[in-house]
Amino acid sequence: MKKLVHLSIFILIITTFYGCPVGINYPLGTPGKEKINKELIGTWVNSAEDPEVKKVSIKKKDDYSYDVLVLERGSMYALETDNLTGWVTEVEGKTFLFFKPENEETYYHYMIKSSDKKSLVTCDVSLLDGGVDSVTSTEAFRKQVVTSMKSAEYGVESITWTKE
Repeated sequence: MKKLVHLSIFILIITTFYGCPVGINYPLGTPGKEKINKELIGTWVNSAEDPEVKKVSIKKKDDYSYDVLVLERGSMYALETDNLTGWVTEVEGKTFLFFKPENEETYYHYMIKSSDKKSLVTCDVSLLDGGVDSVTSTEAFRKQVVTSMKSAEYGVESITWTKE
């Protein structure tokens, strides 16, 4: 019985902390500073078993931001809205896509592992060194990401998207 309780607690912790990205109070880059990547514009779908987002539309808002609409949610989707604003930023030669929901002050971040006109591979931004508590500014966040990217565990789990 004790093993069952421990297993249940372990599963709850895993699904709570690893099932979806954590909102961060700071963006990884400065919103509106870096030009968008036009290859990201379009409707994207993935075939993961139960992703947070199954289908998303990314449209150009202006030269520096995207209008993002979640078209199909997965069971782990936790936001109250399907409307977000998106931006890109570069850290250590890697491109990151970050979003802010229309009704929140937090940001959600993904690293783009690879992309072309028809496919996109993303992973959550994991903070493997100091965790979320170490993010006290955009600069501190960027430092944590740089340190975390050096870990062999960083970006292991990814989602492949296909443009419709």
